[in-house]
Amino acid sequence: MSDAINLTISKMIISGLQESGESKGSNGKSWLVAIAQALGGIMGDKAAKLVELTGKMDKLAAADPEDQKAAKEFQKTISEFQAQSQLFSMISNAASTAIKAIGEGMTANARKQ
Repeated sequence: MSDAINLTISKMIISGLQESGESKGSNGKSWLVAIAQALGGIMGDKAAKLVELTGKMDKLAAADPEDQKAAKEFQKTISEFQAQSQLFSMISNAASTAIKAIGEGMTANARKQ
């Protein structure tokens, strides 16, 4: 399962790099910056989804307490929020690990120059 998650996150990073044009290396930024920006964009998308779900939960929580349909929708929304929150956490951890590993590798390589 961990391999599937890593593959999914890797595909998201590559997609983010391609969408931003960073994979071409035309603007002189380092790969570290390009990957950080791609991951930041992905995290921003997830954060926007979390904000959207929070707003939806607020509206549903303000509904009539006797409204069973609203109660069911609230539970469905909170479950989706929890899943999106976990995805955000996984991407955040992957971003932190990737940036640290690449940065340390670049530092070690620079010392050898």
